[in-house]
Amino acid sequence: MADLSWTKKTLAEILGEDRGLPDEAAMQAAPFTKADLDELLQDERQTALSAFKLAARTARDSRGEELGTGDTRPEYTEADITAGLRAARSALESVPAGKRSEKANALLADCACPPGAEPEI
Repeated sequence: MADLSWTKKTLAEILGEDRGLPDEAAMQAAPFTKADLDELLQDERQTALSAFKLAARTARDSRGEELGTGDTRPEYTEADITAGLRAARSALESVPAGKRSEKANALLADCACPPGAEPEI
């Protein structure tokens, strides 16, 4: 069983979300562990996490009229986290295969989500 508290804390840190995340949203990323992040090369980790953050925020912000400030902005949803995971996958896939770590290759091979294009801004 995945450590959902670690997942929620880590996602909140990555996204800069001080209110925490709903369990349903965090479950999308629950299969990934601290070891998964730690074993990626630094460039891979930074690239994947930046893509994740941008895509998840873009997905949340695209809800437009719901978007508020402070405590009134919408919570992250399962769809937002999925968009982030798809972007992170695409970011890892963009690393040339010969330069990609074994851990990145293993995560890509095991990834259940389809790749997604990076969001346009």
